[in-house]
Amino acid sequence: MADVLEVLDLSFEVDGTCHVEALVDDVVVVQPPTMEEPAEWGPAVCRGSFYFCDEDVIPATDAGLRRMFEDRIENWEVVDQSDLYDFGEDDAE
Repeated sequence: MADVLEVLDLSFEVDGTCHVEALVDDVVVVQPPTMEEPAEWGPAVCRGSFYFCDEDVIPATDAGLRRMFEDRIENWEVVDQSDLYDFGEDDAE
């Protein structure tokens, strides 16, 4: 189970699908393993979704909402954010 650190975006579809974008801990390698040390994992922005049933109740607290997403979303997909950063490569021309 992944730890949801922060909920960034939340949307619902008519069919009951809930889409979540969140900062999720320990999903990407931030330091590769060496001969002496194991790999170090860190957080990344991820997307996930699940079906929200009529019986489900939206938690009243942020912590409760994060816990619900941790329990219900098993397959978080890391969001590619490489195009969000401009490192000035285009300025060199």
